[in-house]
Amino acid sequence: MNKKFIITVLFGALLLGFNHGVPAVEAEIGKASKRGGRLQLAYSTDIRSLDPAISYDGSSLPLCKMLFRGLLDFDEGVNLVTDQASDWNISPDGLTYTFHLRPGVRFANGRAVVASDYLYSFERIINPKVASPGQTFFMGIKGAAEFAAGKAAHVSGLTAPDAQTFVVQLSEPQFTFRYVLAMGFASVVPREIVERYGSDFQSHLIGSGPYVLAEWKRGVRWRFERNPHYSGTDGYVDGVDIVIGPDEATLAMMMDRGETDCLIAGPVDTVRYKRDAKLAAMLHPVETANVSYIYMNTEMKPFDDIRVRQAVNHAINKERLVRLCGSFGRVAEGIAPSSLGWTNSTFKRYDYDPAKARALLREAGFPDGFKTELWFMLDLPVCAKLAQGAQQDLRDVGIIVELKPANGSTYMIKAGTRRQIPFGAWSWVADYPDPSNFLDVLFNGDRITETDCNNVAFYNNPEVNRLLNDASRNMDFAQRTVQLQSAERLIMADAPWVPVVNERIAVVVNPRIHGQVVHPVWIWRYEKVWPER
Repeated sequence: MNKKFIITVLFGALLLGFNHGVPAVEAEIGKASKRGGRLQLAYSTDIRSLDPAISYDGSSLPLCKMLFRGLLDFDEGVNLVTDQASDWNISPDGLTYTFHLRPGVRFANGRAVVASDYLYSFERIINPKVASPGQTFFMGIKGAAEFAAGKAAHVSGLTAPDAQTFVVQLSEPQFTFRYVLAMGFASVVPREIVERYGSDFQSHLIGSGPYVLAEWKRGVRWRFERNPHYSGTDGYVDGVDIVIGPDEATLAMMMDRGETDCLIAGPVDTVRYKRDAKLAAMLHPVETANVSYIYMNTEMKPFDDIRVRQAVNHAINKERLVRLCGSFGRVAEGIAPSSLGWTNSTFKRYDYDPAKARALLREAGFPDGFKTELWFMLDLPVCAKLAQGAQQDLRDVGIIVELKPANGSTYMIKAGTRRQIPFGAWSWVADYPDPSNFLDVLFNGDRITETDCNNVAFYNNPEVNRLLNDASRNMDFAQRTVQLQSAERLIMADAPWVPVVNERIAVVVNPRIHGQVVHPVWIWRYEKVWPER
């Protein structure tokens, strides 16, 4: 996961809602009763950009999906389906991906989408001048490193043999690359429009999705209208109107008055909706592909001792901390959340057991406990609550914690820099629905860097590294699942983390709205909903 994504997640809206209780998409796609009307939305803050090379936060991603499309997408859940590809295949060695484009696909200016547009769009993501937060996801393509370094005019692993065929070759097999191809970064853009406007493309957006951007008045409103050249079956409403600026309280009042169609409720309004029988029908607790956790820097004393780390796991009352967070969350059993469809019965669980924690501390040479710092990000309320709650639990076993709040940029820099933060609270949200996005990105010791390191525990177990590296290259789903389960078992035994909570968010939907409002990857699917008429 790219660091820039973490920033947007921590400062922006909670991401990746899984549809639990929100009305599902009805049958008969294209049914006349679905067509027409307008969707009303409101955002507290403006959107940085809807350029798919840049967009990577919870507010802009679903809007970007209205404007742009790619080769692959996700169905109502987390299964890959074709979008602008009519078919695709992966070679037996896992190195070559071949796509044939669906005929009749056009950009919003009427020009046909051809394979060379995808070649250009992928090279644009890799080009360091674009500064795309998605670049790292595409660096496994053959020749990407040379192109990014300015040593080659094009990426050798990207070819367009004809107008309808696009081929991607990787340097080595990468199971999760199929998910990268469904990310917003992999959306197609028209070369001539991008090159005409350069960095100002964000003000002249032309994509191949169901809508076009008709108006953008920064800090005031956005307006989307139908793309007359769109050949897909979704895009039910005639348009989408977005008001910018209301605060949380105003957003709630707008929902009460029917002036907005969906929002994420804050803690106070969540309670209000839960307690009112009429309003409760509008409230949908939605799981996230997220884990909020407390980490220990395994390169810094006293957390270089496994007994100390295990003691901390036993000392923290996770059920109490989940209640303290005040969300619909549930206790995190392990590293990768079950909302990914992930299960692992092989690893050790740490029960809340202060006596066991004190015994482990005595074994480690700390019969009277010790003093340390616990860092957390001020901009992330859930982690502030985790830190405050853990401070109380740890005091009971003799660990005296000084809380160290920091603003987002300071925290990001220190947490990702070696030997800076001994003990901290943080949160992680998946880029795509695969457990390796937690296990490999956050615990593979081969990924440790001096700065900008996602492995903030600086955990390095050679056997875990081997299992994760093998799983990354393994194209056999069942085999790699066993490898990932084994890696998680070893990680949990080594205890570099205390996984605490898998969050759920409070989604409020206007009763007049039908269809799949919430999606497990795209957060919202505005183009797949329609108002009652």
